[in-house]
Parts: sequence; structure tokens; C-alpha cells
Amino acid sequence: MSLQGKVAVVTGGLSGIGRAIATRLADDGARIVLGDSAETSRDDGTPGDRLAAQLGDAVLVRGDVGEPADVDRLFDAAVSVFGSVDILINNAGVTAFKSLAELTVEDFDRVMRTNVRGSFLCARRAVAQMRRQEGHGVIVNVASNFAFVGATDAVAYSTSKGAVASMTQALAVEVGRDGIRVNALCPGATATEFNRLHRGRPEIAAEWERMTPLRLDGDRYLATPAEIADAAAFLADDTSRFMTGAALVVDGGWNAA
Repeated sequence: MSLQGKVAVVTGGLSGIGRAIATRLADDGARIVLGDSAETSRDDGTPGDRLAAQLGDAVLVRGDVGEPADVDRLFDAAVSVFGSVDILINNAGVTAFKSLAELTVEDFDRVMRTNVRGSFLCARRAVAQMRRQEGHGVIVNVASNFAFVGATDAVAYSTSKGAVASMTQALAVEVGRDGIRVNALCPGATATEFNRLHRGRPEIAAEWERMTPLRLDGDRYLATPAEIADAAAFLADDTSRFMTGAALVVDGGWNAA
């Protein structure tokens, strides 16, 4: 795959799946604009500026994807530094792994604000820029297999990711004639700091293991962020050029089970 010269905005790009996607796209030749609200990676504490430097042709823009002004700054920086936006990886996300009884209205609103409102704001700005570039571009919305299946303590998260999957279809229909492709990437159980405490609970680990039939490298049932990034690179590349409005599920067979 080659993304030589393409400009990719990756939100939530300092940690986990976002970091892996940014690294993979940079390896494929893309120039990277990292968007994140944090100053350091939750993976290992590496400062964001250092991560951007490690990617080569990359810049870091800190901000909150749920805040329109911060989204504008992110895309303004991409255009100012690199001249275009060819790829958006809508990856920034939060969760509230709580039972329905424990889940507060504030928890629910926080998850929806980042995962749904943030994806909408970034996609709207990306489409506007791509249209100014006479169309053509790629949006990958990182949803989850939880958009399609139920799971313990995931009411807020599943609701938000279901909305992202539906948003993907609506966007694909609306912007298809502009040559802009929009797909959802739906990871399953993945080994990230994002979910480490949750999946560290014995009952949750047992549920995730039971629901994931695929085994790799011995008895491994969790995907690595790099494996999810491989799928993101496929969606970002022209290899998938006639694919839009789709949900690419990468979950080790969870949905099938």
C-alpha cells in the first residue's frame, strides 16, 4: 500500500489504536496530523511532541474533538502546514464501563459528546475541506464491534458506537458523488490501555475470551493495535477505492459467535 504525499488527520492519535494507525499510515508515506487532548501517550507516557517527531513528517495539535473551535484549529493546522486533508481517521473516543444502575447522565453525555459529536464535527470539517479540493478523500470512523452486539457494562459505549456506524452510512450516501469514501472500522477485543482496567476484571476477561473464537500465537484472543491499524490502512488506501458506507469488523469472530 502507498499513501505517499497524502495528508492524514488522526484524532486520539497519541495512544492505543490511534497511535498504531498514525504509525502505520506514516510508514505508508502519509504526512500525519495528530489530534489529541492529552499531552502524553497513555501507553507509555511518551510526550506527544516526541511521538510526532518519531513519525517524521507530522505535527501535533492538542484539543477536544467535542469542541468546534478545537476541531477548526486541528484542520486549519493541517491545511496550513501540509496544504490539504486527504484522510480523516475519526478515532478519538472515551468510555464509561459501568452498569446501567451506576451509569450517570453525566457519564452518558460525556461518552456521546466525544464519540458521536466529536466524530460529527471532524467529519463535517473534513468533508468541507475535501470538497474545496474538488472532492476525493477518505474518512474512517473508528466504531466498534460493540455497535452490533451487547456486552456487560457497555450501554453508553455501545450506544455511541452504534450511532457512529449509522452516521457512517448516512455520510457515505451524502458525499459519495463528491468522490469521498466513508467507512467504519469496528475493532473487537483489543489490548489497549483504554480498556486495561475493564478487561482486567476476571469476569470481563472470561466473557471477552469466550466470545472471541479466533486464537493466534498460541492462546491469544486479543487483537493488537497494530492489527487494527492494518485494517485502517486498507480502508485509507486506494485498495478499497470502491468501498463506502461499510462497517469493517475486525473482532476475531466475536460477531459470528
